[in-house]
Amino acid sequence: VRGMTAQEVFKDVEFLKREEVYVTPSWLAANLGRVVVLDARAQALYLKGHVPGAVNAEWTHFVRLGGRPGDSGWGVRLPMPELARRLGALGVDGERTVVVYGDLGGWGQEGFLFWVMRSYGIRKVKILEGGYTGWLSSGGRRDLVPHRGKGGRMPRLSDKDDTRWNVDIKWLSENLDKVKVIDVRTQPEYEGARFFQERRGGRIPGALHLPFDSLFTKEGALKGQDEIRALMEGLGVSPQDVVIVYDTAGVRGAYACVALRMSGYYARNVDEGFQRWAGMPDLPVSTGRP
Repeated sequence: VRGMTAQEVFKDVEFLKREEVYVTPSWLAANLGRVVVLDARAQALYLKGHVPGAVNAEWTHFVRLGGRPGDSGWGVRLPMPELARRLGALGVDGERTVVVYGDLGGWGQEGFLFWVMRSYGIRKVKILEGGYTGWLSSGGRRDLVPHRGKGGRMPRLSDKDDTRWNVDIKWLSENLDKVKVIDVRTQPEYEGARFFQERRGGRIPGALHLPFDSLFTKEGALKGQDEIRALMEGLGVSPQDVVIVYDTAGVRGAYACVALRMSGYYARNVDEGFQRWAGMPDLPVSTGRP
């Protein structure tokens, strides 16, 4: 079956420039008080210190967690009305710029928050380059006072862009032979290890492997376009391919999706993640080294 190309799927493919995604610590320092700052790290880390005025907003704040991993709807983004309420409570109104940050060695939670907001039409969202470590190393002040969002007007969300950024398991299973699927989990997970209550271990059949941390330098900065393109070429993926990215529950996959969009690839993330694929016994999995 001939693979579909990005241009055939959507005529208005949306790529991202690096400056559209990132702001520097110096930029944030100059704009504190005029932007909404969300700390996407775990609460325990937030309480040990954060960017002044930042509100803690873990990825679990934006997803459904009823039932257990693998159930239909588990771990996927909240429906728009509820998500709008939660964003509004954090001070996100769709007008002021939102800056999200994580830190070195994380799961890319900041990229997930960026992806969630962009997929639902909020365009004024940025990622702090270098995360919290970069903030401190640049001379940024550490705040120890917990902050709550200044709730106000809720943002106006739209699912018009949703299919540009996300696919579900049903769509993927029906188009598996027409796209390039990339698994961004660790090598043990890719081969079959179960670390997060997966009902089955393994990977989606035919998935290529691009570990999430391979997209970043040892200092934690996202690699440049040429380096990421070299990684993709090594996997046999071209910018003309439609790329579907997944991880366990969609968090690492979301940031990888953003990174690939910045490098000229039409990537979309599987919000349901491998958790849901593994929870559907009629769908096959592959294990071991390919």
